[in-house]
Amino acid sequence: MKTVKIEGFLTALTPVVHGGDEKTGAESLLRRMRFYVDGERMEIPYIEGNAIRGYLRRLIMQDFLEKVKYEVTSERLYHCLYAGGVLEEVSEETSGKLDIELRKKIRRFIPPLSLFGASISNQAFSGKLIVGKALPICRELKNYIPVPTVTDTSIYNLLTFDFATRRAERDLPASISRIEKKKKNEAKVQMLYRYECFVPGTRFYHWFTLMDTTPIEDSCFARLIELWRERPFIGGRNASGYGMIQIDYKLPIEMQTYGAAFYNKFINENQAKIREVLSYLEKL
Repeated sequence: MKTVKIEGFLTALTPVVHGGDEKTGAESLLRRMRFYVDGERMEIPYIEGNAIRGYLRRLIMQDFLEKVKYEVTSERLYHCLYAGGVLEEVSEETSGKLDIELRKKIRRFIPPLSLFGASISNQAFSGKLIVGKALPICRELKNYIPVPTVTDTSIYNLLTFDFATRRAERDLPASISRIEKKKKNEAKVQMLYRYECFVPGTRFYHWFTLMDTTPIEDSCFARLIELWRERPFIGGRNASGYGMIQIDYKLPIEMQTYGAAFYNKFINENQAKIREVLSYLEKL
């Protein structure tokens, strides 16, 4: 059994927004998780591993399809590649049956899918990549981050609120609303809302674990980190300038040596077979 843990740091270069489920009126708070700190339970903001995983999955899948020059036409396959698939009802005859040969083809010819896992039709298989939660490096989490840190900064010094406005234009064309036309001289409606965010300079501890991966899959992971460095974002509101980060991971020596070369070479040499497998998956 092969298990490789890759640890690293993410540093916020702009404010980072990662909204949770709790909202108070026009105010959105960061996602929080309960920790046991100094004998008491405490809620600490963090970045959910599934959010990072989803963003990276979309990056590598788009890159993969562009490399093999394949355009997905099936909604089912699209969800399988980009979101992991959807649950489907199947007949009793096919329920629970494993297509071993299909699984082998997917593992061999679609490395990103092998890393992230998916379900399609009645076939479901787990990924080989585990994505950890990104924890802010602060005094309160010193016992939860397994790396030496020299900070005595409290989590409260790493948080702030930013705000934005939404404006509803009242001066609309008559074709849209006759009532609004009558009110065209009224003041425009403006709503102010706030959202909590990590301040620039916040550092996060983060990790990945690769389980039983092949050299091609390891190389695919190296390509994934390359793509993330090209588009170094995390959390929400990226289009408004939020979530830009500096990415720093300590990759294993072998992975540093060959990087994404194995993966890129594999795709170039097997494009026809890869397109064949993708085409078959579209018909399931």
